[in-house]
Amino acid sequence: MNKWHRLPQHLLSYRRLIDYARPYWGRLLLGSLCGILFAASTTGLLVTARKVIEYVFQYAAFYQVIMVAILLPLLAAGRGLGQFLSDYLIEWVGNRVVLDMRLQVFAHLQDLSAGFFSKSKTGELISRAINDTMMIERAVSVVIGDLVKQPFVLLGAVGILLWLDWKLALASLVLFPICIIPFALFGRRVRRYARNVQERLASLVSIMQETLVGIRIVKAFGMERYELQRFEAQCRLFFGRLMQVVRDKASIEPLIVLISFVGLALVLVYARWSQMPVQDFLTFAFAMMMLYEPVKKLSKIHVVIQQTSASADRIFELLDAPVLIADRAAAVAFAGPVE
Repeated sequence: MNKWHRLPQHLLSYRRLIDYARPYWGRLLLGSLCGILFAASTTGLLVTARKVIEYVFQYAAFYQVIMVAILLPLLAAGRGLGQFLSDYLIEWVGNRVVLDMRLQVFAHLQDLSAGFFSKSKTGELISRAINDTMMIERAVSVVIGDLVKQPFVLLGAVGILLWLDWKLALASLVLFPICIIPFALFGRRVRRYARNVQERLASLVSIMQETLVGIRIVKAFGMERYELQRFEAQCRLFFGRLMQVVRDKASIEPLIVLISFVGLALVLVYARWSQMPVQDFLTFAFAMMMLYEPVKKLSKIHVVIQQTSASADRIFELLDAPVLIADRAAAVAFAGPVE
């Protein structure tokens, strides 16, 4: 880990996560190629749609209409196949990373001394091994999945815009860097809140575990009401922290939609002023709308990394806990399980 010590903490944690995906680079590469197929087919559909509009309004030859009619479902099939394979392969890698991490966490817990467990809550450890690793699966799947598909979709849409009208394209694209600002503003807050959410969730698991394990004592002393109040207080704290994350994440997308429609409005005014052909205008508008999805997803990567790195921090804190008592190198192992 020392070679990455100069990185920011959230990038350091995510860099360690990526190392878990390295053994499965073959599936990641194949998923990336399928992502390129998805992007190329999406761009091809947009170009073909322009031809459809042109042929319909200009009454093209029948064979041209037939060619376009055949090409459309082929491109749609290629797009669907690329999306399915890319999503499946990336999700496989994400879930396999979680499997490896859970096994490593459990194995490391077996090596830790009894003193570690006397200072740690059982529910907290369970929450880290189960809930935090679930958050990590989302980080690996979403971030890698978007990185292997959305840049190619973005390049395809930008290429079409420049091909149709490079001046209008450059004027419209000036607005899109503004979309990054909300994510930069809310990213750190989301990470701070996300860590707090995971800590509150761990507290809930701890309280429930302690109560259920000692349920006979709870009932013997009539402590049901007290335990319920304690659990309810933690539930309300968890809900409050969770809604802070939801609020910040929900406030981002409307800003991007607003910026996108401002760009579309500028295109509308320019098209009327320059007498742009109808097929070019509609294709340009569709390409602008196609830009929205990759810009949104690529911009959200920062927020996802910030949010899930909080869970990664908690996992790596556990994995980095030192093993204070270890067997000697020449220790003799038992011949079998101790009974």
